[in-house]
Amino acid sequence: MKFAVAVQSIRDLKFVKEPWAPIDSQNDIEAELQTTFFRIWQDTFGEVISPDRIIFGSEFCQYRLPAARVVKKALDYCWENGMDFSFATSYVHEEKFKQLADILSLLDEAIQESEKRIEVIVNDWGVYYYTKQNFPRLDIIIGRLLNKSIRDPRVAHYYNESNAPEEGKDFFKKTGLFSEPFRQFLNDGKVSGFEFDQLIQGNSLSEEEAKQTIGLHFPFGCVASGSACMVGFIDSDKADKFRGDPECKQQCQFYVFELKNKRHLDMKNRVFQKGNTAFYSHDSGLVKTGLESLQTIENARAVYSLRLPV
Repeated sequence: MKFAVAVQSIRDLKFVKEPWAPIDSQNDIEAELQTTFFRIWQDTFGEVISPDRIIFGSEFCQYRLPAARVVKKALDYCWENGMDFSFATSYVHEEKFKQLADILSLLDEAIQESEKRIEVIVNDWGVYYYTKQNFPRLDIIIGRLLNKSIRDPRVAHYYNESNAPEEGKDFFKKTGLFSEPFRQFLNDGKVSGFEFDQLIQGNSLSEEEAKQTIGLHFPFGCVASGSACMVGFIDSDKADKFRGDPECKQQCQFYVFELKNKRHLDMKNRVFQKGNTAFYSHDSGLVKTGLESLQTIENARAVYSLRLPV
């Protein structure tokens, strides 16, 4: 099994070699889940290991798209330290597409010069098509935002209770990406793997599906994401909130909100909002289930995020 560390900022590269160690400006939930994840990892595998891959970039927000020179710096750091490189992309609107195209061109040139492999994780079907058509040397990974599943922490745990119908439990653990229509859509040899969240209700793969390259994300799962950024409007007057795009000042790097629902007192997972995305946290049971499930996958990859990943 492979082990990757996901970072969204160049400042965090210095922490990837020992992701179990405390990091600068770590909030309480990140520190708590770091301890939980690596404790369960050690219980499961006997020892912690250094990562063999860095996943650099934001899966969730185009305003977190780094400059090409920053991506080059992250790529050089990976290769200098013997690690593979993946670049994570979010959905991208027209205003940011040129910037993304420059990054993809840089990565394509790096492949030609080095003859090494580079992955691009796509979370936007437009980005998928553009990358496939223009940069065939880049390995494409289908990101978790394109992997649609039931992720609502208010109800997801009900779908794996002992008294739930077996057919229903199996249905809500599967992904539509491996349905026949999607198989036909993606059956051109351009997709190298798929990324999953460790779902609250669990994940289910057939024996054939488990032969794919599968990356499973810890210790935060995505509930929902979109263009409306709650944190981006934090400084706006009430009448102006959530009208169009916010004037992004990277407020998401300074504020994290915990979301609570007084009507759902039996929620088993805490929910946090960072920027435009809500996440559920993994408890020890989810981490244990996820790491054990990876052992059944032929080309498995555990992906650990140092921070809430916006």
